[in-house]
Amino acid sequence: MRKLLLLPLAALFGPGTASLAEAQPSPEPPTSTEAPRASEPLGMPIRYAALGASDTVGVGSRSPASENWTARLRAALPGNTAYDRFARSGITLSEAVDVEVPRAIAFKPTLVTMWLSVNDALRPVPLPGYQKSLQATLERLMKETEARVVLLNVPDLATLAGPRASPEMRVRLREQVKAWNAAISSTARAFGPRVLVVDLLPASRSLAGHAEWLSSDGFHPSPAGYQQLADVTLEAMRGAGWLPPAPR
Repeated sequence: MRKLLLLPLAALFGPGTASLAEAQPSPEPPTSTEAPRASEPLGMPIRYAALGASDTVGVGSRSPASENWTARLRAALPGNTAYDRFARSGITLSEAVDVEVPRAIAFKPTLVTMWLSVNDALRPVPLPGYQKSLQATLERLMKETEARVVLLNVPDLATLAGPRASPEMRVRLREQVKAWNAAISSTARAFGPRVLVVDLLPASRSLAGHAEWLSSDGFHPSPAGYQQLADVTLEAMRGAGWLPPAPR
C-alpha cells in the first residue's frame, strides 16, 4: 500500500495552540470508524466534482491544475470521466457550503470528493458547529445530486506538528483528532453506502520519513506527495467496490 502525504503543520502552531484540543467537547465515539461500504461500482460515465482547500487547488506544485491530488485521482479514473474542481485555499467547511457546494451541485456530479476538515480543526472551529455543517452538506448532496461522496478525515496532527510540539501538546492533538474523526465517521454513517470515509490517520503517521512528499515551502505537498494522497483515496474506493481492482 502506498503511503499518504499530509501537510506538515509545525508552522501553524503557536502559543495559542494548546487550546485546540481543550476548547472542544468530544462526541460519543461511534461503534465503527468507517462508513458503510457500497458493493456496486460507480455508474459510467463518471462526473467527478472535487471540493477542498489548498491541496485541491494544488498549492506547492509546479503545475497546480494537473498536480493537485484530485487531478491525480481523476487521471486514474476512466478516460471519459468529466472532472471539475471547486476549491479555494484556506477555506473552511462552513465557507465552502456557500462558495463551493452550489457550484458542485450545478455540475451534476456522480462522484464528489471532499477534504474540508483540517482548516476547521486548526482554527479551531467548534466541533459541534463543524458536525452540523457536515450533516447539512451531506444532506444537500444526497438530495440534490446522485453522487456518492468520498469524505477524507483529519490526519495525525501530532505527527505533522514536527519538533516544535511538546509531548503534552501531542497528547492533546491526538485527543482532538480522535474526537474529530469520530464525529466525521458518525455523521457519515447516517448516509449509508453513498458516503465513504477515507481514514488518513494511519498513513499520516509515516510522513516524517518522507521529506520528498513536501514542497519547498515545507507546508504543502510536492507533486510526489499529491500522488500519495490520490493513491490512498483510490485504494479506498477500490476496497469499497466503487472501482474495479487495480490491474495486476
